[in-house]
Amino acid sequence: MPLNQTDIALTAEDLAIYRQKGYWISPVLFDGDEVQAMRRELERICAGERDYDGFFWLKQPNFGLDDPAVRQVNNGWWINKVMRIAVKSPILGYIGSQLMDTNEVRIWHDQMLWKPGLGPTGEPTLSNNIGWHQDCAHWQCANTMNFCTAWVALQGTDESNGCMHLVAGSHRWGLRRDANTFGEKNLEVLEAKYRPEGKEWKTEPCVLKAGQASFHHALTYHGSGPNLSTQPRLSMVVHMMPQDCGFTQRGHYHPNADLLGPYVEEEDLFEGPYFPRIWPTAN
Repeated sequence: MPLNQTDIALTAEDLAIYRQKGYWISPVLFDGDEVQAMRRELERICAGERDYDGFFWLKQPNFGLDDPAVRQVNNGWWINKVMRIAVKSPILGYIGSQLMDTNEVRIWHDQMLWKPGLGPTGEPTLSNNIGWHQDCAHWQCANTMNFCTAWVALQGTDESNGCMHLVAGSHRWGLRRDANTFGEKNLEVLEAKYRPEGKEWKTEPCVLKAGQASFHHALTYHGSGPNLSTQPRLSMVVHMMPQDCGFTQRGHYHPNADLLGPYVEEEDLFEGPYFPRIWPTAN
């Protein structure tokens, strides 16, 4: 049975957990049929297939079958029917509105992630890692840090297949402008670099059932280690922004700014067809 708004109204305890830890884990939001459909379509996206005549954002997928590195495609909702529905889910938008304390939620961008399992050698590899990073450090063209990311598991996800780990409470440490290190691989080096003096680097595994989601603040450090299983770990990630999110010039490039056109000015809102509203839904 589909969830309704009452089912996903967060309690005071839920909100307190998010404020304290910088993340919150939802109940299962997508049923088995929806998860299987998303898995199938994510595989099509990574194979370079599309349902619409629009363009792939940044580049056409071109992944080697035996490449152990994480496969990432941004804005899959642009080119795939099933993912367009899933990414624009009002369930995600409504939860995001509560966590960001905003009346309107828009999509910043999505990510389709495929973390391969153990390759032919049967040995884990650093190329499978996602480095400790802050989302906001990648998005410094925005005038807010009040983003919220929904990370939806498309199979059971735990430490055996490279689940995400989050550093509890790290959203309260502020922005490190150089923490745009999603693509770096050595987690120990990054921890030593970003752990503030006198602070505890308390990592917590994000263990999820298929169709369950975690929601984290854009300043919360997170990353993941290798997938030690023989099957790929798939996830759909939706980065959400509040209604007042606009452009600011900090000398840090992000391609979302290009989508505002050649005459972008300070405080111009990230809105329009590239940044659709997902909460509240249209009447």
